Amino acid sequence: MNFFNKLCCILAVMLTFAVNPVSARQTPVDPEEREKIEQVVQEYILENPEIIAVAIRELQRRQTLARMAPGIEMYRDYLENDPGAAVIGNPNGDVTVVEFFDYRCGFCRRHFPEVMKLVREDGNIRYIPRQYPILDREGQTPVSLLASKAALAAQKQGKFEEFHIATMTSPGSLTEEGLYDIAGRIGLNVPQLKADMEDRLVEKSVQNTLAIGQDIGFTGTPGYIIGDDVILGAEGLGRLREAVNRARASTANSR
Repeated sequence: MNFFNKLCCILAVMLTFAVNPVSARQTPVDPEEREKIEQVVQEYILENPEIIAVAIRELQRRQTLARMAPGIEMYRDYLENDPGAAVIGNPNGDVTVVEFFDYRCGFCRRHFPEVMKLVREDGNIRYIPRQYPILDREGQTPVSLLASKAALAAQKQGKFEEFHIATMTSPGSLTEEGLYDIAGRIGLNVPQLKADMEDRLVEKSVQNTLAIGQDIGFTGTPGYIIGDDVILGAEGLGRLREAVNRARASTANSR
Protein backbone atom coordinates (compact mmCIF):
# COMPACT_ATOMS: atom_id res chain seq x y z
CA MET A 1 0.00 0.00 0.00
CA ASN A 2 1.53 3.34 -1.08
CA PHE A 3 1.61 6.51 1.02
CA PHE A 4 -1.43 8.03 -0.64
CA ASN A 5 -3.59 4.96 0.00
CA LYS A 6 -2.38 4.74 3.60
CA LEU A 7 -3.31 8.37 4.12
CA CYS A 8 -6.76 7.78 2.69
CA CYS A 9 -7.31 4.83 5.02
CA ILE A 10 -6.21 6.81 8.05
CA LEU A 11 -8.46 9.73 7.16
CA ALA A 12 -11.34 7.35 6.51
CA VAL A 13 -11.00 5.84 9.97
CA MET A 14 -10.76 9.32 11.50
CA LEU A 15 -13.87 10.38 9.62
CA THR A 16 -15.76 7.33 10.87
CA PHE A 17 -14.94 8.17 14.47
CA ALA A 18 -15.81 11.81 13.92
CA VAL A 19 -19.23 10.96 12.50
CA ASN A 20 -20.17 8.38 15.14
CA PRO A 21 -17.43 7.93 17.77
CA VAL A 22 -19.45 5.64 20.06
CA SER A 23 -20.63 3.14 17.48
CA ALA A 24 -17.21 3.17 15.79
CA ARG A 25 -15.64 1.88 18.97
CA GLN A 26 -18.35 -0.71 19.62
CA THR A 27 -18.94 -2.13 16.14
CA PRO A 28 -16.39 -2.94 13.41
CA VAL A 29 -16.88 -0.82 10.29
CA ASP A 30 -18.65 -2.70 7.49
CA PRO A 31 -16.17 -3.33 4.63
CA GLU A 32 -18.54 -1.85 2.06
CA GLU A 33 -19.10 1.23 4.23
CA ARG A 34 -15.37 1.62 4.76
CA GLU A 35 -14.81 1.43 1.00
CA LYS A 36 -17.38 4.18 0.43
CA ILE A 37 -15.76 6.38 3.06
CA GLU A 38 -12.30 5.80 1.63
CA GLN A 39 -13.57 6.70 -1.84
CA VAL A 40 -15.03 9.95 -0.57
CA VAL A 41 -11.78 10.79 1.24
CA GLN A 42 -9.69 9.93 -1.81
CA GLU A 43 -11.80 12.10 -4.09
CA TYR A 44 -11.60 14.97 -1.63
CA ILE A 45 -7.80 14.74 -1.44
CA LEU A 46 -7.48 14.61 -5.20
CA GLU A 47 -9.61 17.74 -5.48
CA ASN A 48 -7.76 19.46 -2.60
CA PRO A 49 -4.18 18.09 -2.60
CA GLU A 50 -2.93 21.06 -0.61
CA ILE A 51 -4.45 19.56 2.55
CA ILE A 52 -1.64 16.98 2.59
CA ALA A 53 0.99 19.72 2.88
CA VAL A 54 -1.11 21.46 5.52
CA ALA A 55 -1.42 18.24 7.52
CA ILE A 56 2.31 17.56 7.32
CA ARG A 57 3.14 21.10 8.47
CA GLU A 58 0.73 20.78 11.38
CA LEU A 59 2.25 17.42 12.36
CA GLN A 60 5.74 18.93 12.30
CA ARG A 61 4.55 21.90 14.36
CA ARG A 62 3.07 19.63 17.01
CA GLN A 63 6.17 17.43 17.12
CA THR A 64 8.43 20.47 17.53
CA LEU A 65 6.23 21.89 20.27
CA ALA A 66 6.11 18.57 22.13
CA ARG A 67 9.91 18.41 22.09
CA MET A 68 10.49 22.00 23.21
CA ALA A 69 7.48 22.71 25.43
CA PRO A 70 9.03 21.59 28.74
CA GLY A 71 11.93 24.01 28.36
CA ILE A 72 9.69 26.83 27.18
CA GLU A 73 7.43 26.50 30.19
CA MET A 74 10.44 26.39 32.51
CA TYR A 75 11.81 29.70 31.20
CA ARG A 76 8.66 31.42 29.93
CA ASP A 77 8.30 33.89 32.79
CA TYR A 78 11.91 35.05 32.45
CA LEU A 79 11.77 35.28 28.66
CA GLU A 80 8.48 37.18 28.57
CA ASN A 81 8.57 39.23 31.78
CA ASP A 82 12.22 39.99 32.55
CA PRO A 83 12.04 43.67 33.58
CA GLY A 84 15.45 44.27 32.04
CA ALA A 85 14.47 43.01 28.59
CA ALA A 86 13.89 45.45 25.75
CA VAL A 87 10.35 45.45 24.34
CA ILE A 88 9.46 46.69 20.86
CA GLY A 89 5.85 47.37 19.92
CA ASN A 90 3.12 47.61 22.55
CA PRO A 91 4.57 47.03 26.05
CA ASN A 92 1.04 46.19 27.24
CA GLY A 93 0.18 43.97 24.28
CA ASP A 94 -1.91 40.86 24.73
CA VAL A 95 0.49 38.60 22.79
CA THR A 96 4.23 38.32 23.37
CA VAL A 97 6.59 37.34 20.56
CA VAL A 98 10.01 36.21 21.77
CA GLU A 99 12.66 35.88 19.08
CA PHE A 100 16.03 34.17 19.45
CA PHE A 101 18.24 35.78 16.83
CA ASP A 102 21.80 36.56 15.76
CA TYR A 103 22.62 39.94 14.19
CA ARG A 104 24.77 38.19 11.57
CA CYS A 105 22.09 35.64 10.66
CA GLY A 106 21.03 36.21 7.04
CA PHE A 107 17.67 34.52 7.58
CA CYS A 108 16.99 36.71 10.63
CA ARG A 109 17.83 39.86 8.69
CA ARG A 110 15.72 38.94 5.66
CA HIS A 111 12.80 37.97 7.89
CA PHE A 112 13.04 41.09 10.05
CA PRO A 113 10.80 43.28 7.84
CA GLU A 114 8.08 40.63 8.16
CA VAL A 115 8.42 40.65 11.94
CA MET A 116 8.21 44.44 12.10
CA LYS A 117 5.25 44.50 9.73
CA LEU A 118 3.44 42.10 12.05
CA VAL A 119 4.24 44.26 15.09
CA ARG A 120 3.29 47.55 13.44
CA GLU A 121 0.08 46.36 11.77
CA ASP A 122 -1.21 44.38 14.73
CA GLY A 123 -0.60 47.10 17.31
CA ASN A 124 -1.11 44.78 20.27
CA ILE A 125 2.10 42.74 20.27
CA ARG A 126 5.01 42.80 22.71
CA TYR A 127 8.06 41.89 20.62
CA ILE A 128 11.08 40.83 22.68
CA PRO A 129 14.29 40.20 20.71
CA ARG A 130 16.58 37.84 22.64
CA GLN A 131 20.31 37.92 21.95
CA TYR A 132 21.40 34.50 20.65
CA PRO A 133 24.87 35.00 19.09
CA ILE A 134 25.69 31.51 17.79
CA LEU A 135 27.47 32.27 14.51
CA ASP A 136 30.90 33.26 15.84
CA ARG A 137 33.75 30.88 15.06
CA GLU A 138 36.99 30.23 16.90
CA GLY A 139 39.87 32.30 15.60
CA GLN A 140 37.61 35.03 14.20
CA THR A 141 36.43 38.32 15.65
CA PRO A 142 33.26 37.47 17.64
CA VAL A 143 31.10 39.99 15.80
CA SER A 144 27.83 38.31 16.77
CA LEU A 145 28.70 38.51 20.46
CA LEU A 146 29.93 42.09 20.12
CA ALA A 147 26.71 43.07 18.35
CA SER A 148 24.66 41.51 21.15
CA LYS A 149 26.64 43.41 23.76
CA ALA A 150 26.36 46.63 21.77
CA ALA A 151 22.58 46.26 21.61
CA LEU A 152 22.32 45.80 25.36
CA ALA A 153 24.70 48.71 25.88
CA ALA A 154 22.53 50.82 23.57
CA GLN A 155 19.59 49.96 25.80
CA LYS A 156 21.41 51.67 28.67
CA GLN A 157 21.25 54.87 26.59
CA GLY A 158 17.58 54.34 25.78
CA LYS A 159 18.18 53.47 22.13
CA PHE A 160 17.82 49.70 21.89
CA GLU A 161 15.03 49.82 19.31
CA GLU A 162 16.88 52.30 17.09
CA PHE A 163 20.08 50.27 17.28
CA HIS A 164 18.26 46.98 16.71
CA ILE A 165 16.43 48.21 13.61
CA ALA A 166 19.50 49.93 12.18
CA THR A 167 21.67 46.84 12.69
CA MET A 168 19.12 44.36 11.35
CA THR A 169 18.61 46.46 8.22
CA SER A 170 22.22 47.48 7.58
CA PRO A 171 23.53 46.40 4.16
CA GLY A 172 26.42 44.01 3.70
CA SER A 173 28.31 41.93 6.24
CA LEU A 174 28.39 43.14 9.80
CA THR A 175 31.79 44.11 11.25
CA GLU A 176 32.98 45.43 14.58
CA GLU A 177 33.70 48.88 13.13
CA GLY A 178 30.35 48.78 11.38
CA LEU A 179 28.63 48.38 14.75
CA TYR A 180 30.22 51.56 16.05
CA ASP A 181 29.38 53.40 12.83
CA ILE A 182 25.73 52.41 13.27
CA ALA A 183 25.85 53.52 16.90
CA GLY A 184 27.22 56.90 15.93
CA ARG A 185 24.66 57.41 13.15
CA ILE A 186 21.71 56.91 15.52
CA GLY A 187 23.12 59.31 18.09
CA LEU A 188 24.67 56.98 20.64
CA ASN A 189 27.67 58.02 22.73
CA VAL A 190 30.12 55.53 21.24
CA PRO A 191 32.83 55.71 23.94
CA GLN A 192 30.14 55.13 26.58
CA LEU A 193 28.71 52.30 24.48
CA LYS A 194 32.09 50.58 24.36
CA ALA A 195 32.50 50.98 28.11
CA ASP A 196 29.03 49.56 28.81
CA MET A 197 29.73 46.60 26.52
CA GLU A 198 32.35 45.51 29.07
CA ASP A 199 29.81 45.51 31.91
CA ARG A 200 29.70 42.06 33.51
CA LEU A 201 25.90 42.21 33.68
CA VAL A 202 25.76 42.70 29.91
CA GLU A 203 27.92 39.62 29.39
CA LYS A 204 25.83 37.66 31.89
CA SER A 205 22.60 38.61 30.12
CA VAL A 206 23.89 37.30 26.79
CA GLN A 207 25.23 34.11 28.32
CA ASN A 208 21.94 33.50 30.16
CA THR A 209 19.98 33.70 26.93
CA LEU A 210 22.47 31.43 25.16
CA ALA A 211 22.13 28.83 27.91
CA ILE A 212 18.33 29.07 27.96
CA GLY A 213 18.01 28.82 24.18
CA GLN A 214 20.26 25.78 24.08
CA ASP A 215 18.36 24.16 26.94
CA ILE A 216 15.04 24.71 25.17
CA GLY A 217 16.47 23.26 21.97
CA PHE A 218 17.05 26.15 19.56
CA THR A 219 19.85 24.98 17.28
CA GLY A 220 19.63 27.83 14.78
CA THR A 221 18.17 31.27 14.20
CA PRO A 222 15.68 32.76 13.98
CA GLY A 223 13.48 30.95 16.47
CA TYR A 224 10.22 32.29 17.87
CA ILE A 225 8.09 31.53 20.92
CA ILE A 226 4.54 32.85 20.52
CA GLY A 227 2.18 31.64 23.23
CA ASP A 228 2.13 27.86 23.03
CA ASP A 229 3.62 27.83 19.54
CA VAL A 230 7.20 27.56 18.31
CA ILE A 231 8.48 28.67 14.91
CA LEU A 232 11.89 27.47 13.77
CA GLY A 233 13.28 29.52 10.93
CA ALA A 234 12.02 32.33 8.70
CA GLU A 235 8.59 30.94 7.82
CA GLY A 236 7.04 34.22 6.73
CA LEU A 237 4.43 36.72 7.84
CA GLY A 238 1.53 34.31 7.38
CA ARG A 239 3.00 31.79 9.80
CA LEU A 240 3.71 34.52 12.36
CA ARG A 241 0.13 35.77 12.14
CA GLU A 242 -1.18 32.23 12.49
CA ALA A 243 0.78 31.78 15.72
CA VAL A 244 -0.36 35.16 17.07
CA ASN A 245 -4.00 34.36 16.28
CA ARG A 246 -3.67 30.96 17.95
CA ALA A 247 -2.15 32.55 21.07
CA ARG A 248 -4.87 35.19 21.20
CA ALA A 249 -7.62 32.60 20.80
CA SER A 250 -6.08 30.41 23.49
CA THR A 251 -6.05 33.34 25.92
CA ALA A 252 -9.67 34.16 25.12
CA ASN A 253 -10.75 30.55 25.63
CA SER A 254 -9.02 30.32 29.01
CA ARG A 255 -10.99 33.26 30.41
